[in-house]
Order: sequence, then C-alpha cells, then structure tokens
Amino acid sequence: MDAANTETLTVEIKELLKFFDEYHGSAKGDATGVIGVVGEDLNAACFRHYAESRKATFKSWPGPVKGVGKKGPWLDCWIEVDWPDKGKILYQTEIKNSASRAIGGATLPANANRQDIAKHKQERWPKYWNAKTRTLTWDGIAKVMRPGMKRPPGLEGWDSQPLLILWEPVGPRKGGSKNHLFTIATSSTDFPVLWVFSVSSYLRSLTDATISLPMPNAARRMRTMNRIFPVQ
Repeated sequence: MDAANTETLTVEIKELLKFFDEYHGSAKGDATGVIGVVGEDLNAACFRHYAESRKATFKSWPGPVKGVGKKGPWLDCWIEVDWPDKGKILYQTEIKNSASRAIGGATLPANANRQDIAKHKQERWPKYWNAKTRTLTWDGIAKVMRPGMKRPPGLEGWDSQPLLILWEPVGPRKGGSKNHLFTIATSSTDFPVLWVFSVSSYLRSLTDATISLPMPNAARRMRTMNRIFPVQ
C-alpha cells in the first residue's frame, strides 16, 4: 500500500473468488494463512484498481492510522482519491477480509449470476450494518468512524471520510450487483456518511481472467517464505 512502492502481483480472479467465497480445494485454516500474507494489500489494491478504472488518481499511506492519544483503536491506512466527479477525498480506512469460511461466513459461487449476487449482498449487509440505529454492528469495523485520527504529513488540516473496505459482497440496495462502492447515511455527527467498498463484488464484474495489482507487502512476504521454504 506504500505509494512509493508499486511492485505488482498477478491475480487469477476466478481462483481467488473460489478460494475465498467457496469451500474449494483447500483445508480448514488455509484462508486465514493466505489472508495473513496478502489480505490488506489485496483489498486496498482492488480498491485502487476500481478507482483508477474510473479515471481517478489514487495515493495511499500505510498504517497504522493512530488517534491523538496513546490509547484507542488503530485503522489500517489512509487513502486519497481524486474522483473526476466528486473531487479529492481523504479516506481513513479500515479493511476486513471476512471470507466464506470465516465464523458466520456464507458461500457464493464464483460463477453466481447477477440476481444471486444482489440477493447475497442484501442478505449479508445486516451482519455489518444496523439499519435502525444507522451504525456499524461490531467494534472491529465501527472504529472506522472514530474522529481525530492523525493525518499523513502535509495533510494535517484535511477533513476525512470513513471508508470500510470489505472482501465480502454486501450492499443495502435492491438490484445492487453493480454497486461495488456505495455510501450510506449514518447517525454520527462527526461522519454523517460512510463509504463501503466490496472487493468480491468488484472482481465479479471484471471480464479479464487476470489482473495485475500493486501488492508490495504481499510480494515481500512471499519472497521471504520462498527463501525459507523454497518451492521444489
């Protein structure tokens, strides 16, 4: 996620969707191990791919994103996107990699049609969002709404908006198979709008078999593992 390092990895989209969204060809625990190597890099890079496909410019700063005090939750990274239609937005970003085999997870076939994707997104959204209180449902994601986080150097005076990047296909709207990035009104006076991006939803919309994504941290970890445990 370091803006100064754009080392890329090639991703097989269908295999990735099968691995995270189906119980496919691997043992229990494998998903957690893979997420530990590629997770945050993968999700942030997919958001970058989405933004740049819409002619936006993208910049990120690696976390942890800390508050002013010594205590309190940390977020994963800062992301700045200059959208052609929305202008420049600084996002304080939390990334969650919940896959089908996580506790409470739900499978969605890699070849699911638009109707099934839209249904899945609506059914899974209440796991993350309480529509009555207009709040996120658990602390691990609700921390993205925390005000007063320290800005990147040079952006100390900027306003920020919360962005939650989720692997899982989720969304509150009917017919929402194409709504990979959406906003929702919150009850917070600090952040009246929350942005949500679904990685799996976006990857399912692509027609390419593979994509190249800037994933410097994942590439470094994979080289380290291959050095210690060389693949024969």
